[in-house]
Amino acid sequence: MQYYFPSCKFTQLKPETSEKIKQFMETYGVRVAGCCRPGHKVLTGWDVTAITICETCSIIVRENRPGAKNISLYEFVDRLADFPFPDYNGEAITLQDCYRAKNRDAEKTAIRSVLRKMNVKIIELPGTDEELRFDGGFLFAPISAGNLQLAPRRFGEIQKDVTVKSQEEINAWLKEYCERFTTERVACYCNSCFAGLKQGLPEGKSAVHVAELLFP
Repeated sequence: MQYYFPSCKFTQLKPETSEKIKQFMETYGVRVAGCCRPGHKVLTGWDVTAITICETCSIIVRENRPGAKNISLYEFVDRLADFPFPDYNGEAITLQDCYRAKNRDAEKTAIRSVLRKMNVKIIELPGTDEELRFDGGFLFAPISAGNLQLAPRRFGEIQKDVTVKSQEEINAWLKEYCERFTTERVACYCNSCFAGLKQGLPEGKSAVHVAELLFP
């Protein structure tokens, strides 16, 4: 059995896209679950797969249900022979990776694969320490008590990389960080990254979630 966790935050950020993905999943016989926090409890039995679109959801599912398989939305789509990939006509879009996905090689490979299938020219960042640690404002505030309670191992590791900043400091850092982007659009696949890019990008440039590109 396959379950899709639509992410509460992504649904708030992109309600129309989220609804399209839910309907799409149902056509493939994937059950749409609710919030991952209580919802991970449905992942019981053998041969169960959780499909996630959010890095926090992935962490919670993996730590609480290690017996279940977890793949990203992009891995699921990339394996489909009949997916109607939109054509972006060779548009150059910079791809910003997420710090919390640094060990998720299959997800990052699938993201690049689906972007190429959409005829996107992927602009990769050099991969400096700063770029590899990008997560919007996520690493500038203490990890929430709820996250630490649900996934103490992984979020405990992440907590060590947190440097608390004031909102003014975060705003200034994001604006400075986003000066490195040369393309009109910057793509990401993380809710926090999207919010950070949207906040930091200068006029004339915009953030786009990879899921938005897949389901326009």
